[in-house]
Amino acid sequence: MDLVAAADRPPRPGETVLGRDFSLCPGGKGANQAVAASRLGAETTFLGVVGEDAFGEILLKNLRDAGVRLAVRRDSTASTGVAMIVVQPGGQNSIVVAPGANRLCSAEDLHRHEQLFREADAVLLQLEIPLETVERALELARSAGAKSVLDAGPPTKLCSELLSKADLVSPNETETQAITGIEVDDMDSGKAAAKRLIEMGAARAALKLGERGALLCWEQGVQHFPAAPVEAVDTTAAGDAFTAALAVQWAGGAALNEALEYACYAGAAAVMTFGAQPSMPTAQEVEALMRRFPPVGRQRG
Repeated sequence: MDLVAAADRPPRPGETVLGRDFSLCPGGKGANQAVAASRLGAETTFLGVVGEDAFGEILLKNLRDAGVRLAVRRDSTASTGVAMIVVQPGGQNSIVVAPGANRLCSAEDLHRHEQLFREADAVLLQLEIPLETVERALELARSAGAKSVLDAGPPTKLCSELLSKADLVSPNETETQAITGIEVDDMDSGKAAAKRLIEMGAARAALKLGERGALLCWEQGVQHFPAAPVEAVDTTAAGDAFTAALAVQWAGGAALNEALEYACYAGAAAVMTFGAQPSMPTAQEVEALMRRFPPVGRQRG
């Protein structure tokens, strides 16, 4: 559950900052991406763990209302995960995540629903659950012949062995730095970091660069995809909309560069609405944005 406050800036240590609006918004990277995938037209199942508390009840109802099938275990020993978010003017945000029951998502939970992997065209993963569970899910996806997309957030150092088990890794700038050690602050450093991900074992990498768009990197090169020039209201979960759209399009048979171009528009559509899951766009909204701002030439490098 996202606890969202609007303020001019995040507080410094020992400081209290007076905020403005406050809201509770269903969130969580995996749940955000499940809602986005469903709204974009994919038959979607969410696998995870929530607490036996009010937040868990609200989150599960919201997933059902979005058309997402559930393979969720409820655990009385932990609270449902929460994220405390400060949204600043211009849409930038700062987030503290308390994973709660997400930490209890285990390999046993995966094996309890192993049939889902055999039925899936794609498996989309995030790092708000234990890394050993992520690694096992990647192994199950590969053995089932499903494409695997690893959203590398929140920022975590990842080993080459885990990176090599994903068909595609998709970090943002901060997450890329956590994995590669390269600070991404312009296009050149982004390309260097993308190439470093490939050297570390990733088969393909899709770097999310915010208003600079995205980079697709594979062994043969790097390709830049610009972002649509929209006005950002709240950037929360824009990366989730991007990664979900990328997975849906790629699993549906689109070429990876076409899928990534579409994903850039999905991310842009998300920043135009406040909140996490409320901002996840439909296919119609993404296509309308593509008509409004037609794709420009892509750059190879």
